[in-house]
This record gives sequence, structure tokens and C-alpha cells, in this order.
Amino acid sequence: MNKETLTLLNQHSINVLVLQNSFGGQTIKRGINYYKSNLVEEIWDVVEIDGGKIMKVSGSVFGSGSSSYETDVTLHVKDSSVIVRSECSCPVGYNCKHGIALLFFFLHAMQDEEEAFGASAPITHAEITPELDEWLEAINTEQNRDPVAEKQAEAERTEYHVLYLLDIKPDLRQEKTLQVTPVKVRRLKAGGYGKEYRLESYHLLNDPNRLHSPNLYYDENDVAIFRKLSTQQSTGFYHGYSGGPQALEKESGGQLLLKIISSGRCYWQTQKADKPLSIGADRNMTLNWQAEGKNKRITLDITPPATTLLPLGDIYYLDLEQQEVGQLMHESLSQKQIKYFLKAPPVPVEKAEALTRKILHLFPDTEVPLPEPIEITNIEITGQKPRFHLHLHATDVPALGQQSSHTLHIASLTLQYGDTFYQPQTLADTQQALTTKLEGTTRYRIHRDIETEQTAFQRLRDYGFSSLDPNHTPYGVFDMIMLTPEGLQKSVEQWDHFKSSGVPLLEAEGWEVTIDESFKLKVDTSDDWHAELEESEGGDWFELSLGFELDGQRVNLLPLVVKLLAADNHNPQELHRRLQEQEYQLLQISDHHWVKVPCKRLLTVLDTLIELYSLDSLNADGNIEFSKFDGMHYGELLNDPGLRWKGAKELKQLNRQLQSFDGIEAAELPKGLQATLREYQQDGYNWLTFMQQYQFNGILADDMGLGKTLQTLSILLAEKESGRANLPSLVIAPTSLMSNWRREVEKFAPALSVLVLQGQHRKGKFGQLTEHDIVLTTYPLIIRDKEVYEKQEFHYLILDEAQAIKNAKAKSTQQIYSLKSNHRLCLSGTPIENHLGELWSMFHFLMPGYLGTQERFNRLFRYPIEKHGNTARGEQLRKRTQPFMLRRTKDVVAKELPEKTEIIRSVPLSGKQRDLYETVRLAMDKKVRDEISKKGLARSHIMILDALLKLRQVCCDPQLVKLDKARSVKESAKFELLMSMVPEMVEEGRKILIFSQFTTMLGIIEKALRKQKIPTTKLTGQTRKREEAISHFQEGDAAVFLISLKAGGTGLNLTAADTVIHYDPWWNPAVEQQATDRAYRLGQDKPVFVYKLLTEETVEEKILQLQAKKQALADSMYGSSDQDLNLGQNDLLDLLKPLI
Repeated sequence: MNKETLTLLNQHSINVLVLQNSFGGQTIKRGINYYKSNLVEEIWDVVEIDGGKIMKVSGSVFGSGSSSYETDVTLHVKDSSVIVRSECSCPVGYNCKHGIALLFFFLHAMQDEEEAFGASAPITHAEITPELDEWLEAINTEQNRDPVAEKQAEAERTEYHVLYLLDIKPDLRQEKTLQVTPVKVRRLKAGGYGKEYRLESYHLLNDPNRLHSPNLYYDENDVAIFRKLSTQQSTGFYHGYSGGPQALEKESGGQLLLKIISSGRCYWQTQKADKPLSIGADRNMTLNWQAEGKNKRITLDITPPATTLLPLGDIYYLDLEQQEVGQLMHESLSQKQIKYFLKAPPVPVEKAEALTRKILHLFPDTEVPLPEPIEITNIEITGQKPRFHLHLHATDVPALGQQSSHTLHIASLTLQYGDTFYQPQTLADTQQALTTKLEGTTRYRIHRDIETEQTAFQRLRDYGFSSLDPNHTPYGVFDMIMLTPEGLQKSVEQWDHFKSSGVPLLEAEGWEVTIDESFKLKVDTSDDWHAELEESEGGDWFELSLGFELDGQRVNLLPLVVKLLAADNHNPQELHRRLQEQEYQLLQISDHHWVKVPCKRLLTVLDTLIELYSLDSLNADGNIEFSKFDGMHYGELLNDPGLRWKGAKELKQLNRQLQSFDGIEAAELPKGLQATLREYQQDGYNWLTFMQQYQFNGILADDMGLGKTLQTLSILLAEKESGRANLPSLVIAPTSLMSNWRREVEKFAPALSVLVLQGQHRKGKFGQLTEHDIVLTTYPLIIRDKEVYEKQEFHYLILDEAQAIKNAKAKSTQQIYSLKSNHRLCLSGTPIENHLGELWSMFHFLMPGYLGTQERFNRLFRYPIEKHGNTARGEQLRKRTQPFMLRRTKDVVAKELPEKTEIIRSVPLSGKQRDLYETVRLAMDKKVRDEISKKGLARSHIMILDALLKLRQVCCDPQLVKLDKARSVKESAKFELLMSMVPEMVEEGRKILIFSQFTTMLGIIEKALRKQKIPTTKLTGQTRKREEAISHFQEGDAAVFLISLKAGGTGLNLTAADTVIHYDPWWNPAVEQQATDRAYRLGQDKPVFVYKLLTEETVEEKILQLQAKKQALADSMYGSSDQDLNLGQNDLLDLLKPLI
């Protein structure tokens, strides 16, 4: 491993030796190569377990071919180090190269975050990547969960349940064991549970309904528990868990115990207990030696008291009074140390002093219970520089999972202060300026020179040494080995470099370096090569031998080269590239004997052998899973008389319903609807009615402007008139659409009562939810007011602009998933903006499980379609989603549309923009009043226009206002409304004209559109190449044409446009109409949509109202009429009134 990789592992307390023992050097090397080759596809989940002691990272990693594997990496914090394990869907199954690749991908992501923000920097959403933002939100969501409460609530929804009964019983060796007995019970209507039935592993693990039925009596947590129980017994005399009581493994059973308790269905001995066991807080314990006759025994005190201890590796207490299980902690001793103290045999009084000395030797500076007090002499060693002793030696260590062992070559550094020798054992020891060492009854207190020690320690690290892990080896941090990500060969290279170059330098600086006879690592060079070619008798076969001599012994090279190729996954091309960059290649002759081979000569051999090897291609097998809603696609299979189905009753019933349906019938419109639906809108209402009748949920995905809101109001009104809507319906929409929804209800369905929960005063209305037919709120407020919505069940739950939940792991999306309703509906003109994962999120909201889990969906649909262009899989997905998604584009229903449709879209001012408007209004109101008072109304024309201009600029965008107070205002309600509309329109293929009389505003819009890579052209009074700008829109790829009213309000023929947006209202309707007619004119063959954007309860809205009554007045105000400005004082004061 290189220095950077070792540093990365050390930063996260991952010991290199332990990692190599778990995965193997070659696996680590290949995994790092996979990571560097960008084969890690993504991390989709990071979960903390047991208070952060365990972190599970889940993701997908590409294999050597086109397949990707689902990989889980578990990092278990134990004492001061981290143990790494992995599971994978690849053929290896566990501790594979895909796990190493995912581990390094995750560690580098963590490192990037720490480098960007520092250890104590606050992290905000704007400062981190979307992937890390999702990860933080997932962690935050996990922290706020109550697993026991969730499991109990889930259990209420099923008739049968899995319970776990715990008890302490002796095993065959009469040792106490903690045993668990899983049983299946039925919840009784009168409360409690009924008769217990034995539950065996195959009931769950081989249940054909497990992957697609939503109403099982067990969950995935139960499956994981049974799988662990099965694995436990597989390591013993039996294969698989076969039911009945089973003892939990003492060393690893603690985590399984916590998992069982967290199910919320775990009881002590009997299900008749008042409540299930729960996980309690850690409790403190003290150990004392008490005299009992001629002996002394260790005693245990627990605070607060507990019922008993559980026989597990770590020390857990059981408190039956509180029905709690938790861990016991000691202020100085670890769990293992506590366990050994508790196992201490009786100590004869005459042996107490001798035992005390031995305990003191083990714990020289730790407060531990002593059988006999003893007097210690303390000696201080201060003001001395350390001397360094480096000893090179070797030891044999067992190979993981094998009976054989391998040799570990170690460099051990010892410090000498005076006549006392000391070697730090842990990283914490290396930082302690004061160290205590006990020799006999003398305690030496060494005041160390940490800076000099660290300099020496770093010198060795610079040569490539890494510390051994004192928690998993009998060595300390000053016992070091050469271990690199590149594997054993690189370690040998570094040893060779250190012995030949490093040792002489250290000895010259005063270090004492000794080499033990056990250190047998040897590296030779090869100069003279030999080759032999033997021909068979028939001349059909030849035998080539190639090699060299070392110490008088002949070495065959070809087996070494084949072994080298195998180490590189039989990838000669990669090996060829690497050898071209090196001067020498190390080849292993025997365990400790290596030889340097010139790469140029070795490449000549490889050019011959390269065609004998090729990469293995692996194909992953998978099963087809489908939910009950997929019954419409499997009708023929379900009704095949030659097939005997078990558990398919519900699927067959659904299939019969669908088969008996010959088409969507026309539904009668509600009587209170104040609108005439176009034919396609009637079809949409029919579809919504059908979805309601069959308890389906879907996506109404019509283009913008085709009346999704009207169709939705039709079904809501029909539900009310039928009496089925006995609960309120909740509509969640962007903030900019709140006013539009309210106006549409008032216009088309006045019989529906509406409650708008928005703004600062909304909390006072929470108690009115059940008094209204429709409740309107926004996506951000769903999180803030979640406690209100979680308690309320709704008739319909409707998401407008439902692409807002495209991020399935976002906190707001997760909250929306959890809301309760009878029916669900998504409204979105762009259900897929970037990738298919957004479609999955919507369907997971509509019908959880219909498209499977997110991981399954990615594996079966998203990745094959998006990354590999699998059209067959794309067609399969289309068939599954088509019945539940109704989409009509503007082009399809063009014949039903009027030639021109005018739509007013309004939005309220809020926050600092609202405050700015009020500030400008107050200032201009005073100026206007003073001006009129001094000069009279007739001579105050310029001041009045200036006042109205500034207010209109605030409405458009605070950046237009040339005031110091406006510079800090970043909110722009109307601009945000525009930018929420245009991308969706462009996605629908629309060609858009945007008119404004402020050229600066057009520049702001242009900059934002170009940032989103939307092709744009612009025409203002400063545009010199007008024809080129027009042609770019009419005949080119520009989707948006920004036009100032003065420069392009007349004389242009822009029939390519089908959408006109008036960003700021022009108070002379004739001028506004002329601008609209740039698109709506002779030669236009498409319906034209005209949008007028307004800010609510501002001068814009008021002047439009005034325009209807005083047309001549509005014209004269803006110089488009010859009439005088006939503005009464009351009219003026009305325009300058404050916001409501």
C-alpha cells in the first residue's frame, strides 16, 4: 500500500494487518484497482447501528464484465479500532474485492468532506455534494426513528406475529446460555396473544410470498434474525435453524440479541409479560474483593440494580422490573477485562499480596480492584533525550480461515530513557508525555520527549512502515511492518530498500539496529537467463524451459510468470502496461526468497504468453419478483390450468376484476362543477374515477396548461357529492401554486371548502383541518408541520409538481411517504426529469412495492435501461407503469384546444422582498404626498410615475431597484415562479416568447436560462442583428425568445412560438395584445398559451383592477394616450396602499 492509502486507513482506525487477514493482500490490491478504475457505481445507503458502533455502507460495484453487484461493507468499532467485513452478491459472496472498492470509495468521500470543512466546521446543504447531503439526511432520519415503536405499530397491522422468548438455560456441558425461542402467534381480539406455534427457518427464508406480499406476519428484520440463527447453527452440528430454543453465541450473540429486542416483540420467558423487552441505557458497575473465610472473592455491584447478568461475551444486564436489557460499563476496565475479573477464582488470603503484584504489573497506572493493598516506590525520570533501538525480526502468524500460517517481518522500535526501556503499545501511548512503568514495587514516571519520539516514529513511516494493531495482535504501535495496498510484492520491495538504504543512514545517526536470525527475507538479482527447448519424438510437441541460476540452483521462470499473471486476474494487458513503467519486477521463489527480474527482458516473455490468458466472464443469475399489482400482466400465467399455485388467491381475484373490465366507462360529472370539460379532460376525469373505483393510484402527467387542476377538482367534488369523502383531502404543491389552487377551487368547485395552511399564521388553523374539504400546503411546510399531518388521515393525498419527491432519500420525501390517505395522486408534466429513479420514487409514494425496492428497481430496470440501452427492459417497465400514468401532450389534444388560452399566474411576495416592497412603498407614499401638497396633483406626474416604477421593479426582481437596501435581498417570487415554469415547458417541446419592458430583467432571465442550458435568444433596443436573433428562434434551436416590449412589441412574425409569457404587466391592454399577436397571428397553426405573471396584493394587481374601470387612465399613465393624466387622489392612494 502507498503512503496515502495507509494514512487514509489509519485516519479511520482501520488496522492494515487486520484488513489483510480478513480480505487477503491480493483481494485488497484488486479492490483498490477497482476503486481507482471508477467501478464503484454508487453508495445508496449508509446506516448507523448500536449508537454508531456499527456502520453499514450499501452500494453497487461493477464486476469485470458489464454486471454490477450489490455490496454491503460493515465497519464495527471495537475498542479503539475498526473491524471491516463485507457481503456481496458476486460469486465469492463475502470479503471480496468489490467490498474493498466500496470501502475505499466511502473512506475517500469521508476524507473529502473532512478536508473541505475541517473537523469542527458546520455542514450545510449548500456546502456538500448531493450524495453526501442525502447521506446526512438518511443518518438524521435514522437518528429520529424509534425502531421498537415502529415494529410494534407494524405488528398491529397483521393477524399473526413472530415473537421471541428469551431464557437462561444450561447447554449440554451444563454451562449457562442465553436461549431464544421464536414462535408464531395470533393476536387475540381481546388483547394479548394466542397459542404458540413452533417456527422453523424455512417458513421465512423459503416463503415464496416474502418478496412481493405487503401483508406478511414477519418483516425483513425477522428474516435477518432467522438467517443469522441459521448461520449460527450451520457452524455447529446442524445445518440451518430448525426451530425451538437456540443458544446465542457468547462472543457474537450480543448484536443479535439487540436486533431481536429492537423488533419490539421480544419477551422474557413468556409472552404474558406486561410489555416486551427494550434496550436500556448502559449501567455502571464496580468490582470489589470481599473476604469470605480464608479466601477473597470478587463481587459485583450494579447501579441501578438489575435482576441478573446475561451469559454473553460482552456483559449485559437484565432488569425485569423495567423490562430492559443493556450493557454494564466500568470506569477503567474494558468488557473483556471485566469478564476475566468476574471469572477470578477464590484467592487464598496468603496469596493475595502475590496476586496484587501481578495485577499491578498488568495495570501499572489504572485504578483496578486489588486483593491486598501494597506500597509502591515512585521514581521520576526527567529532562532526558531518548535513544532508539530498532530490532528486525520475524514471527509466524496463522492465516485467516486456514490451518497454515505465514511469516510476518517486523521492525520493533524501543525507547531508552536513562537505564529504563519503554515501548508504547497504543496510539494513545505515543501521545502521553508522562508514562508510568512498574518494575517490582518501583513505579517509574518517565517524562518523555514526545517531539523527538514522533520524529523518529515518522522516519520509519516515511520508509513505508505501518504499525501493528495492539487490539488484535500481541504487538504495539512501535512494532511495524511493511504493508501496502499493492500487496506482498510491494512490501518486499520496501523492505529491500530499507535494508539497503535506510539502515545505514539510521545507524549513522546513532540508532542501534539489530537483525534477528528469524528475519530471513532475502532479495537477489538475476543476470544470466537460460532456456531449453525439447522436441517430442513425433515432432508435434515442444517443451520450453526458461530460467536462471541463484546460489548454484537453477530456477524455472515460467511458473513464476504464470503465477504473476494469475495475481493480476489473468490480465496480461494490464501487467504489460505496468511493466513498461517499471525497471524491475519482483518474483517470489519461495516463502522468503525473492528475485529482481529486469522488466524489459520479462516483457519479451510476456509477449509470447499473453495470448494464453484472457479475462473470465461472469454472469449473475436473478429471480423475477412482482407485486400483486402486476397481476394484470400475468393473467395468462395465473389462469394456466397446468400450473398449481399456492398463495395466489389475491392475485387471481385482482386478475378477475381486471379481466371483467372492458374499458374505462364515461363517468357522470359532479353537479356542482362550474366548468365544461373538454373531451380529453372528460377522459382524464373518467380515468381518475376508474382509479378510485379499483383502489389504484396514479400519475396525471398532462402538459402544463391542459387543466390537471380542473380534472383533479372534478374527482374531489364527485367524491364529496357521493358522500365518500368523509375526510379532508390534502394537496401539497410548490409555494408559487398556492394562490392558483385557491382561485381554481373558488372558480370551478365553489362547493369545496378550502383551508390554506401557509404563512406565519397557519398554526392557528391546525385545528380546522377536518372542517374543510381541501387542505393546501407546501413541500417545505410538510417537514415543519409533520406532527400535525402525521396525526391526520386524508381522503386524497395529492402532490402537485410531484417531481419534487424525485429524491427518494430526501427527508421531505420520506415524510410524505409516511402520510396516511385512502387515495393518492401525483400531478406532474415531467414525471422523469433526469433518471428513472425519480419515477420509482413517485410509484413508491403511490403504491409502495409495486416497482420493488429501490435496489431491485435499479438492478432490473434503471441500470439496464440507462446504462446499457436495454430496450426490452424499457418496454417491460413501460407496460408496468402505463396503466397508472395518464399523459396527454399539447400536440395530441391540439384540436380540442381554443386558438388562444389566457392564464394568469400570481404569486405572493414574502420575506425580505415583501419587506423591501413595504419600505419602498412607505418612502414613495410620503414623497408623493409631499409632492402633491407642494405642487398639486397635475404637476406631480413625474414623481407619481417614479413611485409606481420602483414598486413594479421590486415586484419583478429586487436587482432592478437602485437602492442600497435592495442589494441584500435575494428573494424574487415572480422570478422563481418563471424558472419553475420554463424548464417544464421546454421539456414539453414548447417555443416560448417572454416579454418585459425592463431589459435588465431580460438579462437576468437570460443568465438563469443559459445556466440551465436552455437555448435562448434575445431582442432589445441594443440588438444590432435583429434578423439573426429572429431566425435563431424561428428556424434554429432557441427554445426561448426574450423580447423587450419597445423593441419587439410590434412588427414581428413569430409563429414558431406557441407560448407567450408577459413577465411584467403592461398597463395598456392594446400594447400587451400587440405583443401577444407576435405569435397569435395569421399563419399560426398551433394553439397559443398566454401567461400573465403577477405578484399578489401589490401595485401590479391593483393597477390591473383599476385598468378595467379606467382604461383611459391606465393608457395616459404610460404615455400611450393623448388624454391627460386624470388621476384622482383616492386612486393614487389606493395604488400606494400597504400589503395586506
